[in-house]
Amino acid sequence: MEPASRWESRAPESWSASHVLVWQPSELTEIYREGLNLCVWRRGLGSELSRWLGTVCARHTLHVVERVDARRLDFRRTLAELSGVEEREAWCEDLRQLCQVYADLLECRWLGVRLTTLEREMCPRFHVDRVGVRLLCTYAGPATEWLENADALREGLGPKGEVLRAGGRVQRLERFDVALLKGESWPGNAGNGVVHRSPALVSGQRRIMLSIDAVD
Repeated sequence: MEPASRWESRAPESWSASHVLVWQPSELTEIYREGLNLCVWRRGLGSELSRWLGTVCARHTLHVVERVDARRLDFRRTLAELSGVEEREAWCEDLRQLCQVYADLLECRWLGVRLTTLEREMCPRFHVDRVGVRLLCTYAGPATEWLENADALREGLGPKGEVLRAGGRVQRLERFDVALLKGESWPGNAGNGVVHRSPALVSGQRRIMLSIDAVD
């Protein structure tokens, strides 16, 4: 994967002032656009891998929290307990590729990786993150919800305020979307971090979530 500075990008097919939907990983460079706070690479995974991940979600509780070197990525040992050799290898490769894409894009070496099975909403209220750029990908279950800037009442952010503007619409990422969420700590982005939350889960429902951050 080439560093971000050498990637070629074409015009995305769906975009607004605050978010963009792209179809190739090279187009994730759109996250560098001033004022943009969400860039989503819409993609799919094979049906067999998709079904296998649903089974993993139902039968296994994952809790991987690691600081990893982008130059030495290998998830095979971490996920060795999972059955289904071909599917497990394919998932490990997808995880490795997403970490590499993020590391190349942000030009960082060390990554904070969380791969977890969730049985309840981790962040049920709309909020913004105090980070630079965070990558999220939901591998099973419902995906992250977010608001267009025009639909968000930022003065309501906090433990009790109302954040969704009257008449506004809650947006939701799709399963397997690779989303780059720009936070409040990105240079020049204070007050423009993407407003998002965990989706509600009904009793017995679970999800598998990957998050990646640049760390020192």
